[in-house]
Amino acid sequence: MASATIGRGDHVVFERLDLAEALGIWRHARGRIVGIHGQDGRPRTVDVQFEGHEVLERYLPDLFRRVH
Repeated sequence: MASATIGRGDHVVFERLDLAEALGIWRHARGRIVGIHGQDGRPRTVDVQFEGHEVLERYLPDLFRRVH
């Protein structure tokens, strides 16, 4: 599960490229985790900021993968 490694401040890209295209975001654009909502330190949803786009609020972490 990708969400186990995602933390606030991490850079991510969409795991599901069809979703990126549906949102009008370049498929390989890097976003940054700006918020985590969950319990016991486990993210249930995340907020992601992509340059030029408003913050995507409360998306499932599994829709993204961490990049270095």
